[in-house]
Amino acid sequence: MIRIRPWKGSSSAFEVDVIVHSPRGETVRKRVKAPVSGRSNVERWARALEQEILLQLLDPARIPKKAPPRFGEFARTFLALCEGDGLGISTRITYEAQLRRYLLPVLAYQRLDKITPSDIAAIKAALVPRSHNTTCEVLKTLRCVLNRAIEQGLIQEISVAFTIPPRRHRRPVAYNKAQQAALVNAAQELGPEYLALVLLGLDGGLRRGEILGLQWADLDLERAALTVRHNIVRGQLDIPKGRTEDEIGLTRRLTAALEALPRSGPFVLDNAGSHFREHNIKPWLLQVLHRAGLPWQGTHILRRTCGTRIADGGGGVAAVATHLRHKSLTTASRYIDRRGATSHAIRTLEDGAPCSS
Repeated sequence: MIRIRPWKGSSSAFEVDVIVHSPRGETVRKRVKAPVSGRSNVERWARALEQEILLQLLDPARIPKKAPPRFGEFARTFLALCEGDGLGISTRITYEAQLRRYLLPVLAYQRLDKITPSDIAAIKAALVPRSHNTTCEVLKTLRCVLNRAIEQGLIQEISVAFTIPPRRHRRPVAYNKAQQAALVNAAQELGPEYLALVLLGLDGGLRRGEILGLQWADLDLERAALTVRHNIVRGQLDIPKGRTEDEIGLTRRLTAALEALPRSGPFVLDNAGSHFREHNIKPWLLQVLHRAGLPWQGTHILRRTCGTRIADGGGGVAAVATHLRHKSLTTASRYIDRRGATSHAIRTLEDGAPCSS
């Protein structure tokens, strides 16, 4: 709006009163003496002033930027984004637990762009009673949350630098040939379900949840092939780790063991038309181990034994990665028990060494 009136009773000078309203509800008013004479000239000058004020109001640089949310607020958004991205149940549960136990107690009320080195120190201090690998994973989760905030345009960069130490990996342990034979014999004595369970680990290299989630529709016994499509995680049917469906070949004895199973439901290890849960495998394996005279070393030792057998047979790390469906050769190498490799290497060196004169 523009008002023009004589300047202090003068007939040649004019006062201009300009009021401009922006789309965001801002109002700017300027009352000044026009630097030109003549009413028509004053009107043109006033309209130019009005346009100048409006352009200033519409300048994006003048729009106040919304402050980044607090870490606790964004944590809820982060978990929702993870679910929307289709991340696995196990990954989402791990993120939620690490946020709740270790990160939110320190950072809940801290703005995303105001995280300080003292905050990182407080998180690490709270993790002192925990294992080294737990500390690594919690810091990875923190970095993942902050990187996601950058993707969402809430912050420009991570406000504090922190290093994530490498994980410590235990030396892989696998069953030797005698132990494998004892395990298979004990499973045969207990029944076809026990034999299929053991061989799906020893020969198929399947994870615990993948064994429980295996369905008849995933098998092509005529081709001696199996497609890993399902995984049981926290009692729920999920897609496999790695989020891909991969086909693997079956050994003759695993194919025969699967063919011998009754087909009473959709799952190979059927539980009244549904699947079993992860905790069911331990008592089954304990029965097999007790009969075979072997100690309990977890369920993953079956998968490690599969990888070690492939490597010992000359398959190499690439073959281990392919059969166990690892994306990284480094990961696959951690599934090879190398305790016998040193003695084999020494024998090779001894056999090839020239005789001393």
